[in-house]
Amino acid sequence: MSLDKEFEESWESISEEKNEMHPVTDRRIWATMNRKIRKKKNTGRLFWAAAVMIPFFILLMTYRLSQNTTVPMEQNYAYESFNTSKMIRLSDGSTVTLMPYSKLTLSKNFGVKDRQISFIGQGNFNITKDTSKPFRINAGNFQVQVLGTHFYLDQKSEERKIELYEGKVKVEHLGKITYLLPEEIWLSSNEHSNDHYYSPKKPMSFTVDHLKYSEAVKRLEKTYNVRISYPDQYQDRIVNGSFNGDLKSILSIISYPFNLKIKKYDAKEIELK
Repeated sequence: MSLDKEFEESWESISEEKNEMHPVTDRRIWATMNRKIRKKKNTGRLFWAAAVMIPFFILLMTYRLSQNTTVPMEQNYAYESFNTSKMIRLSDGSTVTLMPYSKLTLSKNFGVKDRQISFIGQGNFNITKDTSKPFRINAGNFQVQVLGTHFYLDQKSEERKIELYEGKVKVEHLGKITYLLPEEIWLSSNEHSNDHYYSPKKPMSFTVDHLKYSEAVKRLEKTYNVRISYPDQYQDRIVNGSFNGDLKSILSIISYPFNLKIKKYDAKEIELK
């Protein structure tokens, strides 16, 4: 009920009795009304205080919650691919192409004092050079360190692999350190550990001094991690000389006296006939 309505009803009740108000009655009515007015005002003040304070507390709680949700962002940040490849660009300008179902996780302070990541899967890395902040990769049971380089890394296959295209890479595995130069490959599997090979495209010097053809072929197989098949009748033929070139060139030269030609050539197997 409003104050005006209460005042009207009090006034009418007194007027019906005597058509006038006694001074004492008058003071009683005004005292009662003043108490009600003060009560209404206090209630109004509480209402307006609540109207002001509630949004304030909502803003305060929102701020605190937002502060809490930013905490994980200070921790490791991950990039992940699923059924398709995904290219990402890191804050230092490096780019990484994640092969399907691969994951790259940045360290909390990536780019501050060094550039450290963890990696699971397969990917092509093109790392921006920064000699003051080496790029370090934790790839499970082996670690890779680079300064500025381009390479392929396979961490999840049975045969773990790093194939270097540009720059220089340091690989640490089971306490042994291997350095790779361009067109060189590092491999590790359950059967072989810390194997160091050349890419078939890498030119090299190859010298044989009155060596059986079969022994020369074995040296090439071991150097390039490839299987070479040829007719058995040429195993004991002798080869001699010094040669320069990639695998295909050298193999063609030492096989030329026997009229053997390359019939099949891929990264794993070569066939001569």
